[in-house]
Amino acid sequence: MTEGLKEFLRQCGVLTVTLHQLARERPGTQHASLEEYYRSLGALLPDEPILVVRISRDGETRFLKEGAHDIEFESEDGEKLGVVTVLELPEDEYWFFQAFRPAIFDLDRDLPAFIYGMAVVHAYAMFEAYLSDLLRERLRTHPRLMGAQRQVKYEEIFDAPSKADLIDTMIEREVRDLTYLPVLALLQKMRDKLGFRNLTDEYDDRVNRLGLVRNCLMHNAGRVDDKLSRARPDLHRNEKLVLTIADVGDAVGVLRKFAYEIDRGF
Repeated sequence: MTEGLKEFLRQCGVLTVTLHQLARERPGTQHASLEEYYRSLGALLPDEPILVVRISRDGETRFLKEGAHDIEFESEDGEKLGVVTVLELPEDEYWFFQAFRPAIFDLDRDLPAFIYGMAVVHAYAMFEAYLSDLLRERLRTHPRLMGAQRQVKYEEIFDAPSKADLIDTMIEREVRDLTYLPVLALLQKMRDKLGFRNLTDEYDDRVNRLGLVRNCLMHNAGRVDDKLSRARPDLHRNEKLVLTIADVGDAVGVLRKFAYEIDRGF
């Protein structure tokens, strides 16, 4: 087993145990929603302090005490309720801070969905880094696998301190071009050109789907695109991807098992 695979597997373990521990630490809540929690607090009292937040018209931040604003709360019989302070915020800050209270409430129940999406993206990035390092090592050991058709500029030859440095430059370009390929095309190249003829195709479709999920999370605002909907008929175009800790576990399991098979082929 290569050192690169050992490190990849260790990082997969760190990712997995971190998510499970954070998920276990959610205390839970007895209320189904934030609105239900607010209702459980009961009616306002006459002397209860109230903070109202709104967008300021001039983009400034200020606190307005009683008498300096026009906001009042009354009971059904017209009795004045609460002692109101108004916080005015610039529009960008208003919408930024508006998310805080619902997010804190939801965080008591579960980690936010974007954490699971980030975990899948991170797992796939670690897999790509492992694979890139393995391809570099393969090409350093067998540089002629790069073929004889690629061109090198005179400038690159003149600037290279040695032939070994020039070959390293060529390898970096080759690895970059390989890893920019769709994963299925990359795996085909590995089998056809780079000596991984016996690499199992058991994981190809699942790794391909994970790559498409990663692309949607990173480049399509987390929404399903045409490529992913074709690969996953259960997902529909423009549908929002909502991942769970089970999805992360599946992703890590597929990537680490496939990396092990690649390492054996290496």
